[in-house]
Amino acid sequence: MTEIMIADISLRESELDYAARLSFKEKLETAKLLDKLQADVIETGYVGDHPADQAFIRTLASTLENSVICVPVTLDKADAERTWAALSKARRPRLNVIVPTSTVQMEYERHLKADAVLRLVPEVTGYCAGLCPDVEFTSEDSIRSEPAFLAAVLKAAIAGGARTITLCDSPGELLPEELESFLESVYAAVPELKNVTLSLHLKDNLGLAPATALAGIRSGARQIKVSSEALTGTLSLEQFANVIKLRGETLGVKYNINDTAIRRTSSRLAALIGSGGSERTPSGKTRDDPEDSELPEDADIDTLRSHIATLGYDVSGDDLERVYIQFKDISRNKKIVSRDVEALIAEIAGQAPPTYQLRNYVINSGSAITATAYIELSKDGNQSSALSAGDGPIDAAFKAAEQIMGAHYELEEFQILAVTGGREATGDALVKLRHSGKLYSGRGVSTDIVGASIRAFLSAVNKIVYEEKA
Repeated sequence: MTEIMIADISLRESELDYAARLSFKEKLETAKLLDKLQADVIETGYVGDHPADQAFIRTLASTLENSVICVPVTLDKADAERTWAALSKARRPRLNVIVPTSTVQMEYERHLKADAVLRLVPEVTGYCAGLCPDVEFTSEDSIRSEPAFLAAVLKAAIAGGARTITLCDSPGELLPEELESFLESVYAAVPELKNVTLSLHLKDNLGLAPATALAGIRSGARQIKVSSEALTGTLSLEQFANVIKLRGETLGVKYNINDTAIRRTSSRLAALIGSGGSERTPSGKTRDDPEDSELPEDADIDTLRSHIATLGYDVSGDDLERVYIQFKDISRNKKIVSRDVEALIAEIAGQAPPTYQLRNYVINSGSAITATAYIELSKDGNQSSALSAGDGPIDAAFKAAEQIMGAHYELEEFQILAVTGGREATGDALVKLRHSGKLYSGRGVSTDIVGASIRAFLSAVNKIVYEEKA
């Protein structure tokens, strides 16, 4: 019997459909249902810059027991690195490099040129393979791609280290015999395809996706992508499972899905995704909109723990205490909502042990003076301080910290984002430092953007120090 892997892309598809977007808790429940169902692969949405996206992947990585966690990345090494930082602790991680290969999608939707794609595919795929042992490459709109270009891209991806190749019928209009003919031509042009797993993502605009999937399996496909029935357009999990259940034995194919739980799981997924997540109010917000969920300033650590649990996070005792300390610090200046808490969790979860900790800082800056920063840090119970001038308050603060550390770190990237709206918004800072040829990222959260920036800088430095000690 030939074993077929089932890759569920409900979470990824729901991110593309505004009406079906899920809350953090609903996404986690969806993933747990699929993991319990023994789906071979669970594919999520992209990891963006928002801390909650990264925290969700980290939570999945520590929660799921059975399924491969597959996270898509673009043709960008920084995106791959950010994604891997969130995914690396998973029991069975996979990076999926998704690239459009038809002229329409490359040039008009993604603004990419064919020569740039051919140059970047082996580079980024190889970079991902260096991070993760399991790499998938997805050719979007494969059917409408130029055959010679598609063959060149697939060869480059396989040479770069992709172990799974996904071909997509994006229009969803192929007849079964047309897919067989297409796959025969691809195998002829790319003999290397026989050495990797062929995967298919089939749209179902004609209602023929189940039959087309069987044709693909006859032609060598060993992974089929499915989604919840609530997400129209893609072959549904229940449809495909029913076909294999009825004809699998005669066709000589099987899967690992728990048949007895499929209908119950599909119904639950439809309830989660088909309703667009939580119940909507006339204004369009959910009644339990995370941004509206407010915590009182005097909340104790048990209240915070319960609130974190309702958001779907699992935070260890030490991390909970660190989140609580920062929660109390920020709550003195503003009202704390759930997005603030998620940002704090994202900053703290998975961080290296804090060799350097921020004690105090004083910033002097203005249009008529040179910016200066006074920083106090502690290390191993000893406190040190330094004063430095710089090109702006943040540059001065980083230089003062480096004086204490006795080292200089090359700043590769620096970003500041607002976690919440309004004049009292919490700032989320991202710092990337380059050291010995490697990039180390850190995040910091505070109502003071300078404080957030210093914490992000220290977070990255602590990772460098921890790795050097290891």
